[in-house]
Amino acid sequence: MTAARRSAPMLFVAVLVAVAVLAPGAGAAGTALPESGPLSPAFVEALHDPLVTVGLGRVPSPVEVEVGAAVETAAARTAGPSSYDLRDEGRLTPVKDQDPYGTCWAFANVAALESKLLPAETHDYSEDNLVGRSGYGSSQYWRYSFGGYDFMAIAYFARWAGPVEEADDPYYPDGPIQPAPAVNTVQKHVQDVVMLPGRTSWSDNALIKQLVRENGALSVGMYMDEGAYSEFEDDTGAIQAAYYLGAKMGENHGVDVVGWDDAYPRGNFDGRYGSPPGPGAFLVRNSWGPTWGDGGYFWVSYYDRSFARDQGLGGYGGCTSYATVEDTDNYSSIYQYDDLGVTDRWGYGVPRVWGATRYTAAATQTVSAVGFYTLSSSTRYQVWAGPTLKSLTLRARGVRQLPGYGTVSFSAPLPVSQGRRFVVAVKLYSPGDSHPLAMERPARTWMRQAAAARGQSFISRNGTTWTDVTRVRANSSVCLKAFAE
Repeated sequence: MTAARRSAPMLFVAVLVAVAVLAPGAGAAGTALPESGPLSPAFVEALHDPLVTVGLGRVPSPVEVEVGAAVETAAARTAGPSSYDLRDEGRLTPVKDQDPYGTCWAFANVAALESKLLPAETHDYSEDNLVGRSGYGSSQYWRYSFGGYDFMAIAYFARWAGPVEEADDPYYPDGPIQPAPAVNTVQKHVQDVVMLPGRTSWSDNALIKQLVRENGALSVGMYMDEGAYSEFEDDTGAIQAAYYLGAKMGENHGVDVVGWDDAYPRGNFDGRYGSPPGPGAFLVRNSWGPTWGDGGYFWVSYYDRSFARDQGLGGYGGCTSYATVEDTDNYSSIYQYDDLGVTDRWGYGVPRVWGATRYTAAATQTVSAVGFYTLSSSTRYQVWAGPTLKSLTLRARGVRQLPGYGTVSFSAPLPVSQGRRFVVAVKLYSPGDSHPLAMERPARTWMRQAAAARGQSFISRNGTTWTDVTRVRANSSVCLKAFAE
């Protein structure tokens, strides 16, 4: 398999011009409008020319997460084992084959989710369902041909669209692309996901190792260049499949980190780039079937400059770990507008922002939790809820140490009545982040399906004066869900 090389990213400047509108009961007018944060230039290029992403299936994410130096330093102080292998603990499902489609991103995320549940539960979940029901693009052909990124998978799981069993929606490698089934039996509810921006150097591995031990396989991105790959038999007759890319390239392939060996010999790498400067490698699970590499696995040098690396703005995806996966009886209802999940980030140029969503109760029930994204480490949050924007009361507070998607329970649940409106809100303070609020907004080609109406989502500088986000950009929503018992 080979991948198309990418052309240079385009520069992108987004200018939002709109008039602020106050929600009923809000404060006086005059609050400055929110602004969109910078999108990844590599993703902007893909918006204008999707063909630049055609390859093995990993494409740039529009929004990147951030982890501060203090969090990295704290993780580095926790010394884990010098070697580790999830296979030894029975925490990996059999390797699958994505051929012939650009769907590695789906295989990497499904494998990570399955790994989280092992060894207590063994499941074979459907990659086909994730791809076909992602909601991105304009057709099934699009979804299989142009690839994807981890935020797409998180959105699918977070909105309870899946996972579904492989038997209910099988992958068809030898036949035409099949439509997604009309009815899906969702097997689990994903409630917490951790994301990392990637490594900043060859030794910046502590957080990756921590998440693999805690949650199982970790979905990451890499640049796959078959000239950097080598395979041989060692003295015992065992296959050694090793990979080292000495050049810095944008990601084109999604895989899973499933272990490591700090002493893995540098001499085992003999591809186009020769041996890395020192020993050490990650054990990686591919999605090219069990006959590729060492039973579908291979080693990637710590010194690889394009493996699970933080590419910076203009780069690519990130690393994804499924932290909380629950049975489907945890909540009775989910209220949401952000089917596509995070496609943008908004703020006022400062680390503090409020976001709110207004829903109409489908039944007389109790709202007891919310789900939202934090895009930077060490984000402090407050969760508020009430009948209106003017009558919100504090229901929870805390700190999300690592970025991603999370569920927060209320200290005092909110009773709601069928047909009556209610509001949930979140206040975020993300040090060093001028656009902390995760948003869904439409864009040509990739996120064209995003839709929203007036009176659904709001943003504020202070929690008093609110702006309807559709007046800033049509069909946009705050990524903030509510869960009812």
